[in-house]
Formats: sequence, structure tokens, C-alpha cells
Amino acid sequence: MKKEKLYQFFHPQSVAVIGASAKPGKVGNDIMVNLQKTFSGKIYPINLDDKEIAGLKAYKSILKVVGKVDLAVIAIPAKFVPQVVVQCGQKKCHNIVIISAGFRETGEGGMKLEQKINSLIKKYGIRLLGPNCLGYISTLLPINASFSADTPNQGNIAFFSQSGALGTAILDMVQAQKFGFGYFVSMGNKLDIGEIDLLEYFGSDSKTKVILAYLEDIRDGSKFISVASKISKKKPIIVLKSGKTESGQRAVSSHTGSLAGSVQAYSSAFSQSGIIEAQGVADFFDFAEGFSLQPLPRGNRVAVVTNAGGPGIILTDLLPQNGLELAELSSATINKLKKVLPVAASTINPVDVLGDAGSDRYGLAIEAVLKDNHVDSLAVVLTPQKMTDIKGTVKVIGKLSRQYKKTIVLCFMGEYKIVKNYPFFKKYSLPQYAFPLQSVKVLGKMLEYSQWKNKPLLMTKPKDYKKYYNNTKVKKVIKKSALTETDARNILEPLGFPLHSACLVKNKEQAIKCVNEIKYPVALKVVSAKIVHKSDVGGVKLNIKNDQKLSAEIIKMKKKFGAVSGYLVGEMVKGTELIIGMKHDPQFGPLVMVGAGGIYAEIFNDVAFRVAPISRSEAMEMISELKIYKILKGVRGQKSADIDAVAEVLVKLGDFALQFKEIKEIDFNPVMVMPKGKGCKIVDIRFLK
Repeated sequence: MKKEKLYQFFHPQSVAVIGASAKPGKVGNDIMVNLQKTFSGKIYPINLDDKEIAGLKAYKSILKVVGKVDLAVIAIPAKFVPQVVVQCGQKKCHNIVIISAGFRETGEGGMKLEQKINSLIKKYGIRLLGPNCLGYISTLLPINASFSADTPNQGNIAFFSQSGALGTAILDMVQAQKFGFGYFVSMGNKLDIGEIDLLEYFGSDSKTKVILAYLEDIRDGSKFISVASKISKKKPIIVLKSGKTESGQRAVSSHTGSLAGSVQAYSSAFSQSGIIEAQGVADFFDFAEGFSLQPLPRGNRVAVVTNAGGPGIILTDLLPQNGLELAELSSATINKLKKVLPVAASTINPVDVLGDAGSDRYGLAIEAVLKDNHVDSLAVVLTPQKMTDIKGTVKVIGKLSRQYKKTIVLCFMGEYKIVKNYPFFKKYSLPQYAFPLQSVKVLGKMLEYSQWKNKPLLMTKPKDYKKYYNNTKVKKVIKKSALTETDARNILEPLGFPLHSACLVKNKEQAIKCVNEIKYPVALKVVSAKIVHKSDVGGVKLNIKNDQKLSAEIIKMKKKFGAVSGYLVGEMVKGTELIIGMKHDPQFGPLVMVGAGGIYAEIFNDVAFRVAPISRSEAMEMISELKIYKILKGVRGQKSADIDAVAEVLVKLGDFALQFKEIKEIDFNPVMVMPKGKGCKIVDIRFLK
């Protein structure tokens, strides 16, 4: 069998600890202690002064070690690290973990050290984790090559983190909750091994069921999307991303720019690649627990079995907003429940087995609903009464879960009586949540992922505009320091973008001649690269109905704005207003947007985003996410709008933006969408470089 990349990194047979120490409290000592507790292979302490550490012979250099070294863990001052990396290369040790801090995070000097190490690992063919990291743990080998205080229980989750401090907190939390990890990896500064390498490795690792990641940045956005899209079809990837807001972000001039920030870029990228995004540490754990312990739901129909009416209703109320619905039990199931439950019990969903229910009554009710073909998943609610048998109930549910293989989540509310039973929940692979919202959110995310997994993976190939892009005339326009609306129209029109009819004029005589072709009423706009928001400064006049009014408005604009590129006289177009736009994101490239348009675009903020390129089906999904979608579909006798035409513009804009990288922001606002079959027209265009 072909071994995956990083296989030897996570499966060493021998480890050298460079900076090993016999003194408790030293990082080099913590690493030695952790290795000796977990690792059955050879351990070589490297220390300039000591001859023996923790009962093992110590060496002054890795070059003095007689045997082969598969992994070196380095915990020495940063300034000495480069020479040690050279020694590792000479020893043919191709895997290194640099625990040491004092690199990029400290400034220019640290950055230079990293650059030196980077050239060395390329020279010697070394894979490197860190620097400035906690190390890694594999409970599957097992090995703890870190200075963490804890080694987690064995499990099927691979977790990697860009923050070592958060990693230590999470390790402590999983110990308390008896949670299991297969891998724990602290990436540190990501000089070499980063999120994409780890996604690829854990994606192909047969013992990893769920991938969990805390990320602060992503180095190669397009590759990340490509890799994650393929892996998420096989196993869930749950990501907690920090640093999505841009404090002190530059003032942006376009509507798209003000609406599209890092939050939208990351969320769009995650959604497009099937990643489950956690909004906080609590979600992070809740989602991981559900995915790691239970099968995916087959549909959105949920049965609720509870011993407490209030909590059961609270949970039921939360289902719709998480994409779920209350299952309608069959008459056969209801009749069965009536036979096995007390008269006072509720036998319709949610099923209330009453506060005095023991494990046997819970079991009878749960088995009845699990047998029902109308039920896709089950939420079991329990509040601890004096007679409640928590362990017995968990045991019954656990056995039924294995028998019926439907998704089950527990919402056992309380704390003192519940927390001490955590090991029992894990024994029966039952995810337990203290509050209804947590359990419903997990079911909702599991359903969302199940739907993603069952969709075919679309490899979108953008249209190639290279030949047109290299056209001499186009190149000349693109090279301008600022682009007017007329420049934008001249670039877009030959590519088939649906522009409204308009002509550039210099004076009132040319304007009147233009109207002979367009016909009244018309709109008049000033054309100037210096004027961005024309309507804000009186640079737009609508519904001009005759020559006299048109001439008067041109005279006013000329007096107000002075020397400009000219005036655009255009047809008045009726339809539903949308905004379509693009902004280049530094991580992911062109971010395409659609939303409710017009002058209130930023106020209503009814928008959807995707990272280019996008397929037609993704474009249709974007439109369907809008609140204005109901209007576009047609309400109260109105005809539906031409949504297909809007989708075509979105796809075309994404392809265009991938080629024309000089243009950083694009606004089509408004885009007037006409009735189905009549298309849409771009009425106003703004290009920003």
C-alpha cells in the first residue's frame, strides 16, 4: 500500500529531543516525560552538558547518535536552530518539529531566521512543523511529541490548531469531557507544514473520521478550496476561523467593497468547499462530538422524546431555523405509543413520556419512533427527576442506536447529575448537550453536511478570456490609472455582458442626436473617473422626457462639475433592482456578490457571495439565498423575473474577474431584471483598480 505524505512524520520509530533536559519545568524535560509515557520507539536525548537524561544516554549532537533518527524535536534558543537543522539534514533526519519561539512573531530578525531555515529544509528535503509550536500528539501510534500537560484519550478526530495556547485549553477540555482525539497538531508559524498538508494527510488517513481545525489565516486560498472540496466528500471538516474582521480596514469606494469583507470571503470559501464552520469554541466541540459519534441523518424529519414538556417544546421550536422539521409519526407508531405509555403521556411528536419515566419507558417510546420510516433522527430530552435513571436510560438508548443506526442526540439538561456520567455517554457513542439549541444546531449541521456529501462535486472551469485580454486596445484601456464607466462599457460589451443602451456625448447637441436612437424617457449621468458615487453628488438625472429638459440638465452638470470625460445618455429600464459585484480578496481571489440593489444596497445588506469561478448551479443558489428571491420568483400575481439571466451574469463576471486581475472591485448597480425570458440589463458600472 502506498504510504501518504507525512506518514513517516506521524509514524517515527525513533525520536531525538534536541534540547532535552533533566530539570522539571523545562520544555525539554516535559517533552522527554511525554515521550517516555507514550512512545515505544527509541528516544535519543540531545544535550551539550548532561551525559544521561531520564535514564537514557544523552548525546552532544544528533550526529553522535549511532542509529537512524526519524524525527527530531527541537527545543533550544532560536539563534541556534539553523545549525541544528543542518545537523539533522546531515544525519538524514527528514522530519523536524521546532518547538522554539523567537522567529517571525518577534519581528525582522526572527523572520530572517525563518528564511534561513526554510532554505535549509528545502536543501535537505526536510518536512518541518512549526516553529513556535506546541508539537504534536498521535494517540494511534501512540506518541506525544509535545510539551502539553495532557495526552487525550484515543478517538477518531484529527485536530490541528494555529494557536498553541488554544490547543492546550482544548486538550484540558477534552480530558474533562472524556473526548477522544486520534491526532493533535500545533502548527505554530507554519513555515512548512500547514493546513493544506494536514487536510491532505488526515483526509487519506483511514482512522480519522472527523477533521477539526482552528485557523487564523489560510496561505493559498484557491488550493485550500480545491483540496477541502474533495476531502469533505469523504469526511467532515469542521473549522473555527478567527481574525475574520479587518480592524482599521481601508475605506472602500464601491458598494461591493463595503459589503464584501474577510468574513464573507472565508464563509463563502468554507460553504463552497463543504466545510462546516463553527462560530465559537462551543460549536467546535458540539459539532465534532456529533459527527464523530453518530451516523449522518437521511433527511430533515426529527422525532423528540422527552420526560419534560417545557424543554421538549423549546427544542421543537428550534427545529425550523436549523433546516429541520418535526416528524409526523405514523398512525401505527402512535397506536404503539398509546399501548406502552401512561394515559397522561403525549403520543404525538414531541412524545412526552412524563417526569416519572424510567429507562424502560424511555426505551419503549424510543424504539417505537426509531422504527417509524417517517423519522430520520431523534433528539432525546431528559431532566433529572429523583426517580430518573440516567445510566439505565443511556444504556437503553445506546443499544437502540446501534440497532437502528439512525442519528441520535441527547439533551440531558442539568449539570451535577449529568456531568459525572460523561464517560457513560461516550461508551455508547451518544453525543450529549446541556441545552436544546446545541443539540438542534448539531442535527442541522449534520443534515447540511449530509446534503453536501450527496451532491456531485462540480469542477468549475472558467471561460478563457486570455485572447481578448491580450488585445492591444483592451490592454491600453486597462493600463489607465482610473477607469470611467465608458471604459468599463467598452471592455464588457464585446464579451456579451447585457448592457443597457447608452451613448457617450460631449454636449447637448450630441445628446439630442443620441436620443433619436434610444427614445425618451432617458437617464443622464456625468462620466468622470474622479466621481465615484454619482447619484450622491447630483451626477445622475432620471426620466428626462424631452429635448429641452435634456439640454438644461447637461448645462447644469457642466456648470457643476466642469471638465469631465462626457455624459452618458441611456435608456430607462424597468425591472427589479439587483446589485452584482466583485471584490478581489487577498486569500481567495475574486469574490462575486449578488444582492438587493439600488441606492439602499448597503442599508438592506441582502447579499450572497461565492469565490470565483462559480458554476451556474452555484449562481442559482446565490440568488435563492436572498430575501428578495421571493419577489424575483413572483408574488401576488406578478410574473417571475428572469433569474436565469442573472445567473449567467454572475458566472460571466467570475470568469472575467479571474482574468482581469488589475480590476480590484466591480459594481453593476443597478442591474434591472425583467420578466422571465426578457433578460436583465446592467444600468450602471463601476470599475476600481
